Amino acid sequence: MSTCLALIEIVDSCNLACPTCFADSPAGTGEKTDFVPLAELQERIDGVIRRKGKIEILQLSGGEPTLHPQFFELLRWCREHEGIDYVLVNSNGVRLARDEAFGIQLREEVEYGRFQFYLQYDGDSTAERILRGANLQELKVRAIERAGELGLPLTLAMTVIPENLGSLWETVALGLCYDHVRGVSFQPMFGSGRVHGGGPRLNTADLILSLVEQSGGKVRFEDFTPLPCGDPNCATIGYLLKVGGGVRSISDFVDFGTMQGFLADRIRYRLEDLVKCGCESEPLGQLLHDLEMDERHTFRLFIKPFMDGEDWDEDRIDRCCTHVIRPDGKLDSFCRYYRNGGASVFRKTPTTGKLA
Repeated sequence: MSTCLALIEIVDSCNLACPTCFADSPAGTGEKTDFVPLAELQERIDGVIRRKGKIEILQLSGGEPTLHPQFFELLRWCREHEGIDYVLVNSNGVRLARDEAFGIQLREEVEYGRFQFYLQYDGDSTAERILRGANLQELKVRAIERAGELGLPLTLAMTVIPENLGSLWETVALGLCYDHVRGVSFQPMFGSGRVHGGGPRLNTADLILSLVEQSGGKVRFEDFTPLPCGDPNCATIGYLLKVGGGVRSISDFVDFGTMQGFLADRIRYRLEDLVKCGCESEPLGQLLHDLEMDERHTFRLFIKPFMDGEDWDEDRIDRCCTHVIRPDGKLDSFCRYYRNGGASVFRKTPTTGKLA
């Protein structure tokens, strides 16, 4: 299957100790940072490019990737690499909010149009205490504002649990206040790392119903479509349009139902819809590409329900296009990798280095 996004963990450590970390990252900063040496990261990334061709989106993750002592060298290398189109950085925003020098250097090292922050943002303060162990809302808003001051685009990445299900539109409304916020990625919490399942489970339908209800008519059911690559149950995408100083439903202008064959029958998908990467298919793939390019007028709503042992679907794994570059250099489905323990299964091998 095609790889639409390749994620690589560049550090094992984090400057937060979230109770729900799906990577189970231990705390550590400065000399206690546990990181993957730059040369090893480059070899693993190059290995994927040699085997699979150009990486459309490379996502730097961890731990907290901005803690890597050679973070800017890696960014520079990615920027200059002909085999990497776009770089995303998964971040909790702590360094961006607090370290002025870090932000200035970041602005100098990235190329606009080929870089974006995926900023962890949980919205509701009660949910944030459950997920992160502290109220970090002021820090997160400062990180958003700092990114705007530096001209850095970002997406808000919201882990959704019952406690913040009622705050979905509030998060969207916050993002719409900033021109540099490109959208919100909603990710229902799944069992991995420090999360061991149990309790209420949310799915894509729960989130769409809540968004439509909370938006007061600004979002409609017709605004969403399965992302046309991988399995149709893996990701759902929608857009709001910024028009004339206001926000309009995309379904005022586009009928997704006429642009994707399997939308005519959501129960029985056609084989040809499932075996190809629809990101390259017409006409929906081209439309989504055009919407992503029109960042001044579009705002993305992305729902990504990762799987764990309680809702495992092997067919989805077979068609997965969101992959992790493992410490051994092989690609693995994101859901399978973290279900099986993620980087923790490799921690007994000498694949990481520590600052001397």
